[in-house]
Amino acid sequence: MFEHAGLGPDSPRPAGSLFRPSLRTPEILSTGVRRQLIAAAALFFGDLLAGAVALSIAPLAAVLLSFMSWAELAVWLRSQFPLLLVLLIGIGAAFGLYRPGLRNLMERFRLRAVVTLLFMFAAILLALPKVSAAIALTVPLGGVLSFILAVWIEHMIAALLMSRGLWGLAVAILGNGEASRAAACQLLAHPDCGLTPAGFIDVSPGPGVQGGYADAGELSLLGAVDRHRRDRVDALVVADSRDLPHAQEALSRSGARRILLLNRTDGLATFGFQVRHFDGCVGLEFSMQTRRSNLWLKRLIDLAVGLPLFVLTVPLVFSFALAIKLVDPGPAFYSQKRVGYRGRTVNVLKLRTMYRDAEARLERVLASDPALEAHWKRYFKMPKDPRVLPTLGNFLRRTSLDELPQLWNVIRGDMSLVGPRPFPRYHLDAFDSEFTALRTTVPPGLTGLWQVSSRSDGDLQVQRAQDSFYIRNRSLWLDVYVLLATVPAVIKGQGAK
Repeated sequence: MFEHAGLGPDSPRPAGSLFRPSLRTPEILSTGVRRQLIAAAALFFGDLLAGAVALSIAPLAAVLLSFMSWAELAVWLRSQFPLLLVLLIGIGAAFGLYRPGLRNLMERFRLRAVVTLLFMFAAILLALPKVSAAIALTVPLGGVLSFILAVWIEHMIAALLMSRGLWGLAVAILGNGEASRAAACQLLAHPDCGLTPAGFIDVSPGPGVQGGYADAGELSLLGAVDRHRRDRVDALVVADSRDLPHAQEALSRSGARRILLLNRTDGLATFGFQVRHFDGCVGLEFSMQTRRSNLWLKRLIDLAVGLPLFVLTVPLVFSFALAIKLVDPGPAFYSQKRVGYRGRTVNVLKLRTMYRDAEARLERVLASDPALEAHWKRYFKMPKDPRVLPTLGNFLRRTSLDELPQLWNVIRGDMSLVGPRPFPRYHLDAFDSEFTALRTTVPPGLTGLWQVSSRSDGDLQVQRAQDSFYIRNRSLWLDVYVLLATVPAVIKGQGAK
C-alpha cells in the first residue's frame, strides 16, 4: 500500500524529470546481487557490534549492583558472552533481519522487537534451572540495550547505503500506465522503502509504448511482457490490479520470485493491518479505533522519559544560553505562539538561534530576491538563512539542541514527546482546512515522523503526507520507533535548518 510504505496521495513528484538521471537500468540490474550482499553484510556486522557492546555493558551493571563479582564477570565473558551473542544473531538471521526484503525501516523495527523478546525468552530458558539474579538482570538489560543500539546503527547504515545507491531491492514495474508511472515516482522519492525501480514491463498490445521515460539516462522500458529481456530483478511491482493477469508470465521471464501489489488506501490507517484469506480472495482488515488507554500510557511515557531528560539537560541548556548572550546580547530564550491540541495556543519554548531583528532581516531578504521568496513559501525554510546567529545558531539548529527547552512543554502537558511538530499560524494557514483540523486531534510533539524521515527536507506536501500518516497510524509502537530514530537523525543533522 502506498501509505503503508510511506507512500501517500499527498507525496510530491520529484522536481524536474519523472526519474532521477543517476538511476540507469543496466547499472541497477548488474549490481543487484552486489548491493544485496553489501547491505546484508553491513546489517549483520551492525547487529554484531550492537550485540557485543550491549552484552558487555549488561554484566558490568550486575557487578556495580553487587549481583556479580569481578571474577564472575571474567568467567561470564569467557563462557556466556559468546553463547548469548550467537543466540542473538542467530535468531535475527532466522527471522530475516540480514536478508534484504520488502520491509521498510518501520516494519524492520517491529520485527527486531520480536527478535529481541525471543532472544530474552530463549536465553532465560537455556539458563534454567540455574537462573541467578545476575542472569535475570544481565539478559533483559543486554536485550534492551542491543535493541536500542541496533536500531540506531541500522538507521546510520541505511542512510550511508542510500547515499551510495546500495540500499534496496531491484524491482520491475508491471505496466506503464498512469498508476505504474506514479508508483515509480513514489518509490524513487522514498529510497528508505528499500525498493529501487529498474524499469517498466509493457503490458499493452503492439510494439510497446514509446515515450521520453524510456530514453537512456532515465528509467527504461524493459520490453513487452511476452518478450522483454531476461533481466534479474528481485520483485515485480503491480500498481494497477488490471495488470495482474500478466504477472505470472512476467515473473517467469524476469526471474523475480515475489509480487508486490500496491494500492492506495487514502485516509485509512495502514500500519498493522491484518490479512484475511477467503476462497480465492485476499482481504485487508483495517482498524480505525484509537484506544483511550493509549493516551494515558502515552502521557505516562512522556513524564517517565521527559522528566529525567529535562533534569539531565538543564546544565547544557544554560551553558548554551550563556553562549548565546555572549554572541548577541539579549534574551537567550524565547517563546513562540503555535497551534496545539484541539486548536489551543501553545507557547513553545526555544533557545534563541537568530538575531533579535530576525523578522526585519527576513523581510529585507525576501523583498530583494523573488526566488528566495518562492522557496520560503514552499518550504518555510531558507538555505544560508541570514537571520541565524553565525556558528552557534547553525550548530544548535542542525543538532536540534535549540528545542531542548520544550521538554518543559512536555512536562506541562502542552506537548508530547512524539507527534506532529507545532506550527506557527502562518505555516498552518498554508495547508487546507481538512489537514489543519486533523492536526489538532493529537498533541504536538517534540519530535515527529517527518523529522526522522529520509524526506525531512521536503516541502509542504511532504509534511502533510508524513503528519497524516502518523496521525492515522499513531500507536505506542510508532512512538517508540520515532523516539529511537530521532537519535541518528539528530546526529546526521537531518532536515534541520
